[in-house]
Amino acid sequence: MRIKIFSQEGVSWGNIEIPYHTDGSFTSLKASTFNLQNGKVVEQRLENKDIFNETINKSNKLRKAAMPGVVPGSVIDIEYELSEPASISLRPFYLQYRIPVDFVDYQVELPEYFRFHKAVKGIPIKMTQRVESKNGILGTGSAGSNVTYGINVEIYSASNVGSLRDEPFVLNMNNYRAHVVHDLASIQMPSGKIYNYSSTWDDIAVELMKAESFGEPIRQRLSELNPVVDEAMKLDEAERMNYLYYYVRDNFAWNESSGEQTQEGLRKLLSNNTGNIGDINLLLINLLTKAQLDVVPVIMNSRRRGMLNFTHPSLAQIDYVVAMVRLGEKEVFLDATEKGLIAGFLPPRALNMDGIVIGKNNKTVRIQIPNPNTGSYSVQAILNLNPDMTIAGKVRQIHENFSAVSFRSRYITAERKEGYLKWLMDKYPDMEVSHIEFSGLEGNEPKIVETMDVAFDNMANSAEPYIYLNPMLIWQETENPLKSEKREFPVFFDSRTARKLTITITLPEGVEVESLPKPQRLSMPDNMGSFVYNVAATGNKLNIQFQSNLSAELIPPQHYDTLRNFLTLIVDKHAERIVLKKI
Repeated sequence: MRIKIFSQEGVSWGNIEIPYHTDGSFTSLKASTFNLQNGKVVEQRLENKDIFNETINKSNKLRKAAMPGVVPGSVIDIEYELSEPASISLRPFYLQYRIPVDFVDYQVELPEYFRFHKAVKGIPIKMTQRVESKNGILGTGSAGSNVTYGINVEIYSASNVGSLRDEPFVLNMNNYRAHVVHDLASIQMPSGKIYNYSSTWDDIAVELMKAESFGEPIRQRLSELNPVVDEAMKLDEAERMNYLYYYVRDNFAWNESSGEQTQEGLRKLLSNNTGNIGDINLLLINLLTKAQLDVVPVIMNSRRRGMLNFTHPSLAQIDYVVAMVRLGEKEVFLDATEKGLIAGFLPPRALNMDGIVIGKNNKTVRIQIPNPNTGSYSVQAILNLNPDMTIAGKVRQIHENFSAVSFRSRYITAERKEGYLKWLMDKYPDMEVSHIEFSGLEGNEPKIVETMDVAFDNMANSAEPYIYLNPMLIWQETENPLKSEKREFPVFFDSRTARKLTITITLPEGVEVESLPKPQRLSMPDNMGSFVYNVAATGNKLNIQFQSNLSAELIPPQHYDTLRNFLTLIVDKHAERIVLKKI
């Protein structure tokens, strides 16, 4: 790989990260930075001492290095050879990146005995594909008995490939970058014997349920946890599910390793209180099963790995498992690896649209996992505009459901009350909080209420005889997060929050309303979202109301313009000022 650095922003491309299998090995890794100094090309080689390995999980590592001397104008060359254990899937090869590609060439040599399912995925780009042939020799160990076999050389090439930059609200950008995948279908050896690697999800389910690192942990006795199950059995089904979910969530910590199977087994998890995704969520399924709940495992791909390929099932795709509990007609998805997460919600890494349910008799069903992360945020503010142009009064902020989860996480990360107050005033430098109290913070309450005494500066500006007032105060939307004019892939929201603001501002004596922003009501098609904005004056009081809701978790590209315009209208409406006049 050769990379030309043009700007300071591009210097980050000097940070190398090469993923590889834990049992893989680098035959070689050579890398250099070239700079033009005093009219001469100067080479700086990457030293072995500056190359590091990082373990991601039991099966995967990263080889990492920071290239020396990288500045705007540098050229970086990277070349390596990597040997990895056999797999039924070749690593996806990307022909498109966040930066433009001048030329890319990908060659795959496939012995004639191997049959692969092949596909080019992502947004189509202009590329050439061709196949060439050559021969190889298979040594049998006996003199004169070598076997000559054919090799198909597949070549994928592209020039002047435009960049596909990271965009907000995306499941995984690599889903949309052009890439080539190869999944092994079968091997037919010279003897004629055929090894079939094509599989079905039912076959994979049978394999997993027999495995000592998947099915056995679900069935494991774990007698020391019987008192926990006994306590849960005193509750009705919904409370029983919640009790066991919070027990696992609060007593076992995720070690940030993925994997649908246990890493070191449930005994180790109970001893160390830490484990990977499989350890923690399979323990949860174990306990829910013992508590006589209707629970099944759902296997899937984590979001960072991209979407599942349902056309060619393979265990190599899977690296995540969650529990699905059926409560009457309701299906609840549980992932106990995220501290502070309320039962029924999922962390962003587990939001990847689809999964495979392993049901009774190991029969599988493809299921779309709806994004459960919905919540509401409302503000009730009763304020006074003072003669010195400050605005002061009381504010009540209410966070419900997933909004409460997000708030509790922020509060804990900020190191509770004092840290949160500092975070609040750093984020809103024009607001001063003189008193704050909370309800619902402890435990797993789905509703948290903040009550504050506040004062705002710079929200009202005097230009005699007029006063220009920002009606939305610190809650003003100032920027549309969707910058690109066009988009060829969906918008996906990790969470959906309905917002409602009700603000009352009492005016001082000698001030009257000159003009108000016009009311606005807008709805997107197919119930994707709506907002209502209204400012009214009654006597000496201003009443500001704003309500917005994005109800669709996935907005297709054909509605991108509608969504972008919708968000722009909110920004524009919030920018309008109330004009007051001194009398």
